[in-house]
Amino acid sequence: MKIHYIQNDPLATLGNIEEWVSSRNHSLSCTKIYENETLPSLDSFEMLIILGGRMGAYEEEKFPWLLAERRFIYEAINKKKWVLGICLGVQMLASALGSKVYPHAHQEIGWWPIELTEKAEQTKLFKGIPKSFAAFEHHGDTFDLPEGALCLATSKGCSNQAFSYGERVIGLQFHPEFTEEVINSVLKITGKQMPSGDFVQDPAFWITQAALLEEAKSILFTILNNMEEAAFRAGA
Repeated sequence: MKIHYIQNDPLATLGNIEEWVSSRNHSLSCTKIYENETLPSLDSFEMLIILGGRMGAYEEEKFPWLLAERRFIYEAINKKKWVLGICLGVQMLASALGSKVYPHAHQEIGWWPIELTEKAEQTKLFKGIPKSFAAFEHHGDTFDLPEGALCLATSKGCSNQAFSYGERVIGLQFHPEFTEEVINSVLKITGKQMPSGDFVQDPAFWITQAALLEEAKSILFTILNNMEEAAFRAGA
């Protein structure tokens, strides 16, 4: 498959996604949208991945390239591309589908429990995902579920943790792509500026979580494998 990804922030990298792409021998291209790089032709890829970022999906005045990114995501969905959005990426997906993105009542940062909803069983792209797991979170915004979407996962800190839209689009609020290296980078930049809150974990508990990191990678690979299988069945 030809996979293209949009990077919104130098801190939010592919992480585990890069390992999966390499292991499956897919091709990979990138737009660093925060550097005002040009978005590609929609005919140049089969799968689109939208990564996270420290900005809000609604901050177009401060980050004007978000407007072009939103239009591009909308067009990719309409062109029936396979789409995965993570953190800011899921919020951009929701925004492209006409839903509101806004600051949450509280921030959700650290490793927190996630629970699948009953609707998750209706989505083949979530086949094989455990009904409960811990995931790394780092966000202060949330979104309204787009019309026609299925809420797949929830947490005490944030009701919309994952959704599907149709048979080709998945959005994740949490970060299964984060490696220990990425988390350490986030810790160096944001760890000393932690807000207080019921869903803000002490940064000391972010790191050296080998079992949680391995489970998160397994969840990510399962979703990507499901998307790959579905794409090949559909002729990509």
